[in-house]
Amino acid sequence: MGRIDQSSKYNLKHTLRIELTRGEELLFNMDFDSKNEFENFLAYQTDDLNEHSRNFISFYAIPDRMVFVRIKSIKRIIFLWDPPRVLETPMVYRDNFGLASDFEWELLIPSAIFLLKHCKEPLVFGDLDPEDDFLNLDEESFENPHFLKGGFISMPDEDGEQNYIPVANIEYFEVDRCQIYPDQVWEEINKLEDS
Repeated sequence: MGRIDQSSKYNLKHTLRIELTRGEELLFNMDFDSKNEFENFLAYQTDDLNEHSRNFISFYAIPDRMVFVRIKSIKRIIFLWDPPRVLETPMVYRDNFGLASDFEWELLIPSAIFLLKHCKEPLVFGDLDPEDDFLNLDEESFENPHFLKGGFISMPDEDGEQNYIPVANIEYFEVDRCQIYPDQVWEEINKLEDS
């Protein structure tokens, strides 16, 4: 039986499904380029001669989210495809935890969502300011062994009280892209990739 063509000319977006060992099935909308980049990264990780190990995988998801998942917490990853005619709104947020809300025709998505070891409920931070609450982290931060073992992520809660979350306890972390890559940096990254 032949494979279905999943090239960019036939599919507007892909759905990424990540099944966690703790039971959750998380869905993310991805554009064709992000899907290819992430799938190529994963394919490289299947090489047993690869001498570089990671604790987290990270990727960009629609709309404007950065997602980090601890590899030990993953049961499996599946790239699903959706024909464009099936999709009513292909570029919407997948609310995996039922935390988003509508306000005056706008979808309000929490700025940051964490799943922590031994905690059933996600830890949620509703409205972080990209300038005042910038995390000063990037994808490489999650490769630093010292940060992974003893580091903290710091952000204020809705009362303005500063919270410190041990990185060693994080299984999943989803955040507004601008908290990791400010708009100006993101535009520069996209220009480099386009050239």
